[in-house]
Amino acid sequence: MKYPVRTRYWLPPVLFVSLLAAAPRSARDGVYSKAQATRGKALYEEECAKCHGVTLGGGDGSPDLAGAGFLDRWKGRSVGDLFTYMKKTMPTDDPGHLANRQYTDLVAYLLSSNEFPAGPTDLDASGPAINEIAIDAKP
Repeated sequence: MKYPVRTRYWLPPVLFVSLLAAAPRSARDGVYSKAQATRGKALYEEECAKCHGVTLGGGDGSPDLAGAGFLDRWKGRSVGDLFTYMKKTMPTDDPGHLANRQYTDLVAYLLSSNEFPAGPTDLDASGPAINEIAIDAKP
């Protein structure tokens, strides 16, 4: 049986789109916006700098949040892992008291501070896609 031309050419694009959708994402793909990172910076200065330092360098038992140390700790894990860790443990004196959007803004600021590029839209933690964004080392 011979398929109509329309059907013959319809199947490959569907498979192609499916493969693209399944492709792994990287934090280097511009997964947060500049505006979101700016909001995160202001929140960081208010909520996090007292323990992690103004320059994200850590201190007094708090780890650095920028540079090689941060990338070594988080390389191979997902942006969702970072979001969940922050929400469950930070700030240490009142974990989880910030809104999801605030934690997501903080993650955007950390990505920005570690030279991951911004993109056109805010990072969204409301769905499972955040768990599929890999934190990778610099190329």
